[in-house]
Amino acid sequence: MNSLKQFGIFLWLFVCISLSGCVWSSVLANSWSENFALASYGSKANHPALNDGRLDTIAALAAKNERIFTLRFPEVKPVRKIIIHNVNLFWFHVDYWDIDEFEWKTVHSVRQLRDIGQERAPSEIVIDRLNCRTNTIRINVSRTVDDNVVTKVLLSPGDKVVDRRTTLAGAYYPHFRVIQPAWAQVREVEVYHLASK
Repeated sequence: MNSLKQFGIFLWLFVCISLSGCVWSSVLANSWSENFALASYGSKANHPALNDGRLDTIAALAAKNERIFTLRFPEVKPVRKIIIHNVNLFWFHVDYWDIDEFEWKTVHSVRQLRDIGQERAPSEIVIDRLNCRTNTIRINVSRTVDDNVVTKVLLSPGDKVVDRRTTLAGAYYPHFRVIQPAWAQVREVEVYHLASK
């Protein structure tokens, strides 16, 4: 009988702790604002598909050495979370405009994407735990999965060199490895701050 009482008390404590965990997780969970990067909230992008609220459209920037997606909000906002619905970005930086120091500051860098299975690039990149106030963010793209790297003996103006080599197959042969950039593509960018409960 004594062991049955102990089991009953243990079971009762287990249920209480489980329920309190559920309550605390809901209290401690973040409550996010509306996506204020949307064009309907007055935010402006350098490509209309970047913030139209539709995942079936693609914002694409021409194949140049500088590929930068930009979002400008109608006013200074706190930024805590950014979600990038990706198509082919591989190496990039997410920056915000520091309104106090008048300079770009990087909040997140991606140089290599791992564990993406059969995908060419991850379809969604979530950057959270941010703590900045700004009116502009940008995604500065260095590489996409569609970029090609070619060998050139002579450089052309504007070539982006990733490596310089002096030998090929054991023979002296100075040459450059140069990126031929492809279009950078993003489906949508979402930006949030913490909502007051």
